[in-house]
Amino acid sequence: MVSKIHLLLLSTLGVLLCSLPAEAARILGWRFNEAQNRLEFSTDGNVQPRAQLVFNPTRVVVDLPGTRLDKPLVQESMTGTIRSYRIGQFDAETTRIVIEVAKGYSLDPSKVKVRGLTQKQWVVELPEPMREAGGTAVAAQPPAAVTPAKQPLAQSPPLVDAPTQVNEVRSTPDGLFVRVAGEPPRVKIKRSRDRRTIEVQIRNSSLGSAQIPLPSDAGKLGIQSITTEQKKGSRPEAIIRLQVDSNAPNWKATVSNFGGIVLLPTSRPEPIAGSGGRTGSSAQLPPSSSQAPTSGTSTGQVATLQGVAIDRSSNQLLLQLDRPARYSTRQDGSDYVLTLSPARLGARVKEPPIYVGDRLRRVKLTQRGPQNVEIRLTPDRGVNIGEVQVPNLKLLSLPLQRSRQPGGKTGQINVIPPAGRPNINRPPVFDPNIQLPAPNGRPVVVIDPGHGGPDPGAVGNGLKETEIVLDISRQVNRFLEQQGVQVIMTRNGEYDLDLQPRVDIAERANASVFVSIHANAISLARPDVNGIETYYYSSGKGLAQSIHQSILQSIDIGDRRVRSARFYVLRRTSMPAVLVETGFITGAEDKFKLADPAFRTQMAKAISRGILRYLQ
Repeated sequence: MVSKIHLLLLSTLGVLLCSLPAEAARILGWRFNEAQNRLEFSTDGNVQPRAQLVFNPTRVVVDLPGTRLDKPLVQESMTGTIRSYRIGQFDAETTRIVIEVAKGYSLDPSKVKVRGLTQKQWVVELPEPMREAGGTAVAAQPPAAVTPAKQPLAQSPPLVDAPTQVNEVRSTPDGLFVRVAGEPPRVKIKRSRDRRTIEVQIRNSSLGSAQIPLPSDAGKLGIQSITTEQKKGSRPEAIIRLQVDSNAPNWKATVSNFGGIVLLPTSRPEPIAGSGGRTGSSAQLPPSSSQAPTSGTSTGQVATLQGVAIDRSSNQLLLQLDRPARYSTRQDGSDYVLTLSPARLGARVKEPPIYVGDRLRRVKLTQRGPQNVEIRLTPDRGVNIGEVQVPNLKLLSLPLQRSRQPGGKTGQINVIPPAGRPNINRPPVFDPNIQLPAPNGRPVVVIDPGHGGPDPGAVGNGLKETEIVLDISRQVNRFLEQQGVQVIMTRNGEYDLDLQPRVDIAERANASVFVSIHANAISLARPDVNGIETYYYSSGKGLAQSIHQSILQSIDIGDRRVRSARFYVLRRTSMPAVLVETGFITGAEDKFKLADPAFRTQMAKAISRGILRYLQ
């Protein structure tokens, strides 16, 4: 809900003290000092690194939340016991630095330091690696210098005339995006008999340049390599081949509305259809605290497991059910087994993808007879799985706790804040000159989650508007990026952000559209008031109608019409701008919907479809 105070008051002090969007920090530079075994890096915004030591093989993993790297994966090899480092975009909100130690060597975590010189300048200090001999680490001399193997140069594919041109392949948080030009592409996917090659065949197309850019960070998607080939003839084809493990999931292709092809593994959320077609479900389950914890219960009906996800921000595994179910746990060797009963696997539920640092090596879902669902977890080395938590009757969580390593070592690395400065547990001061992503020829959509930080927005029935709209906004961000749209979030966490900076971000980004997402409220004495409202001012009417109609076509919710309003963020933005009220926290019907992660995913997809239709 839009606060009347925020609509009427805007002071200069408020502009100066509001927070920096989480996406604004950029890495400016870095260098590795081999003589001192230290990596130095700097950013243009305040950051708070998180670091840990991962074993088998030994590597230091440093995550920079709210930071972006404006270039492809950077990787450099060395010749000593510190073999290489790489810097890449782990997801839309996190830059990851990985420092690899030579095989057979280890590090003492207590001697690894991530030290802040200032809040924008940091160093990762490494001790001399220790040789692992019979399970004991001993001081090591650097191995003989090894010249890193050079990657073979990609062969220049022939250029042919074709109605469709393939110009680039780049990675996204969930898969790959193939940028094309010309006529809409026709795509077919084949997998080899040994299941190690996935071939994407683009009919009547050519590779649009001698060497199209290929992502260097595709390894995070389980891809071992990507190659291209041009087939000539009367019907030329551009071929993109993905080399994968034989146990990797299949991939599917969807033609985007913005000059490209979305490629996603089938174990990930499917892309949203730009024309309102059937879409896949998402297993990104935010933890909920709207109801008090309770023990496992059963209603006598069979519960359906609807989604499984790893919450990396709080290191826990989340299980979403459609109703309560009894559960039991047991230890089977190194595996942890949780059984739900009576329960069944949902038709579209998938095991979540596993990345480095997730604290799990495997998640296996199995239907054991008609009444039992088994969730088998293989934890990573040095990880314990805690007792089952029940945030609400339909959500279970399993804490993934890192334990002590042999010899008193822990995998957690000490992060030392700058001397004389407090740790960065609060958002930094807003910088009006912060650098925004450079235009790349794609539509730019600014998504604005309402309220934030000390301003919770509407509150009622155990719900907070700021948490609901941030979840919906993050999913809109992901769905649009899958379709090749460039998205900028005004905030990506619980930050105190005033109104004018939200407008400034949209204006400086030269956004195509601005979409502010809220949840409504009225007196608790009026639970009969339910439904969605969409507001616009001036040029935003068409966008408002497109989003509003998309929601009503996809979701069973009340219609409180498209309306004109003079909200600050609508009348101060020059591009088409709308404010979407996604339901009433105080409503007898809407309160249950807004508390349901599945509903919020549906709402995010509907909003995304409306934006895509308008941009078409």
